[in-house]
Amino acid sequence: MNEISLEHGNLDRSYVATLLLGQVKCDHVYRIKNVIQTVKDQLEFDISYAKAWYSLKMAREKVYGTWESSVRKLPRLMGALQKWNSGTVVEWEHKGFQCPSGAYVIKYVFWAFKPCIEGFQFCRKVISVDGTHLYTKYKHKMLIAAAMDGNQQMMSKHIVRGMSGMCLISDRNAGLMGAIEYIPDFIPPRGVHRLCLRHVCSNFNNRFKNVQLKNLCWRAGSEYQIRKFDRIMDEIRGIKPEARYYLDQIEKEKWTASHDGDGGVVF
Repeated sequence: MNEISLEHGNLDRSYVATLLLGQVKCDHVYRIKNVIQTVKDQLEFDISYAKAWYSLKMAREKVYGTWESSVRKLPRLMGALQKWNSGTVVEWEHKGFQCPSGAYVIKYVFWAFKPCIEGFQFCRKVISVDGTHLYTKYKHKMLIAAAMDGNQQMMSKHIVRGMSGMCLISDRNAGLMGAIEYIPDFIPPRGVHRLCLRHVCSNFNNRFKNVQLKNLCWRAGSEYQIRKFDRIMDEIRGIKPEARYYLDQIEKEKWTASHDGDGGVVF
């Protein structure tokens, strides 16, 4: 086969994207290095990283649609969930303005499946809220609320109304903290908010980059005796005073078992 330059007219992004459709359908996380290797194997020449990136983007859009088209399908998806899962609750919140086309801009969408709503009465009164960043074009966040039933199985997406003695566990996400403060009835004894100790330790380690300090942070949070907690905190201060000061800024009843006056609910 004659050598073809990277700028060959028949080797544009659209052509490479068409070549990738089968692979992208089978593997939605198909990687750029795989694109370069596929072109190398089938056409016997190399392409640039940029051309591979744009070609893969085009192939994904042909198979799965664009980000914008996916968002436009959300109402239909939520409608299908409610139709085929009777009793499922869906709530929308839109931003306070519209696009020039008249379409609303989504702020967030929440849904809870009916079986999870009904099954929560058999779960422990502890709800864990966790989230993940979606590193995509629009930088969304996905949050999930989960609880554990009597059979040690996880259940997700609940609606809790009229229940007391609830414990909500989360990280220190500003949005979550603000949402909790927005609920005036979520105060002891009806409800308590606690911080996930794993997240506290992870954020602590991200700041101070010290495994020894991270382990001491975990010991401090999981210790049930105040005198032992104080001893561990003094040890942290002896290693790095700034680390002790950082932890002192977090309400102790939120993340330590020794200072939790509502039953020692620390995870």
